[in-house]
Amino acid sequence: MKIKPIRGTHDLFGDEIKKFNKVVFEVKANARKFGFNELITPIFESSELFKKPLGEHSDVVLKEMYTFRDRNEDEITLRPEYTTPMIRAAISNGLLNNLPAKFFGTGQMFRRERPQKGRYRQFNQINFENFGSDDFFADIEIINVANTILNKILPNKKITLHLNTLGSRENLKNYKNILSKFFNDNKNFLSSESIDKINSNPLRILDSKNIEDKNIIEKSPKLIELISKSDLKLYEEIKNSLIDLNISIYEDLNLVRGLDYYCHTVFEFKTDEIGSQDTLIGGGRYNGLIKTIGGKDIPGVGWAGGIERIMLLMKNIKPEEKDIHLAIQEPTLKKHALKIYDILIKNNFNVYWNYKYNLKKSLSIASEKNAEYIVIIGEKENMNNNFSVKNLSTGEQKILDLNNIIDYLK
Repeated sequence: MKIKPIRGTHDLFGDEIKKFNKVVFEVKANARKFGFNELITPIFESSELFKKPLGEHSDVVLKEMYTFRDRNEDEITLRPEYTTPMIRAAISNGLLNNLPAKFFGTGQMFRRERPQKGRYRQFNQINFENFGSDDFFADIEIINVANTILNKILPNKKITLHLNTLGSRENLKNYKNILSKFFNDNKNFLSSESIDKINSNPLRILDSKNIEDKNIIEKSPKLIELISKSDLKLYEEIKNSLIDLNISIYEDLNLVRGLDYYCHTVFEFKTDEIGSQDTLIGGGRYNGLIKTIGGKDIPGVGWAGGIERIMLLMKNIKPEEKDIHLAIQEPTLKKHALKIYDILIKNNFNVYWNYKYNLKKSLSIASEKNAEYIVIIGEKENMNNNFSVKNLSTGEQKILDLNNIIDYLK
């Protein structure tokens, strides 16, 4: 029986693994520049860590979490997102004593959603979190980190920063009540999926992709109309600072994000090149969340990015290292071949041999793998204690000994 991968999962290999590694490399390189420290958490946690912070009525908690009981009857969930585990880790390990505490991580998340392009049930995510600062500079910095990473990985791609403010938590609570009443009054014009969310999670209706919901959403009360003057002033300062950093903004008054813990600044980096799953990075401020999880009452701001979605926009990556193939023409010549094999490896070259004693086949495979050179080891080379080195781009071939072959290849 041929065993297939589980629906909503995928394997990474070939060009895809090169793209994946490029993303992780740029994430780690830029994290250092902005002063963020790496934090890796387990892929499963106590289910209680996610239920209240994400919202008891959120789609993630109600429909998407992979939850099970272990042998001790403890309820465990594969992490559906990274912010709450990173907060839990910071609390557990006493990492919130010196503030601000700035962390980043990459890892696998699990949500039982309907698979489609750019959306998997097991996926890889980037997270950046800043714990402990209520200064709007922290909001600016966290957005700038995201913008910098995307520009490094996807130069010349059109990616738009969508920005909004939710105001305070109390403000958001009042808005939810107003929104529920509005959608109840207009539920005859909503999709069945949105009707189910009217009383439990009305903010999620604003993010509906359903065409029949669009007209009602456009007429819905706007959160910006309820926000205090001081919160609006803060929002203006954030917008102006982003403009000063040459980061273009699209003000999206319907942007609310999908989880209950957000307040004040929310943002998403979007593209129109990958279909309906168009958000590459999304996040915002979550003051109050750390206290909810059992920590100090300190503010926080952060974002999450989908690595697979970013990879959809990436071109194939040309290898920077020089690949070198060996062509050993007779089994008796392996001892001589080992000399060059050993010195190439020790000098950080990528070396490949196909275990075949056939020059034509070796040349063919070297071409397929885009190798830069092929080193030929024949009877003549063995007798003279040297090697034939052929440049596969130019066709130039030289006879070299061990003393000068490395200088030539470099």
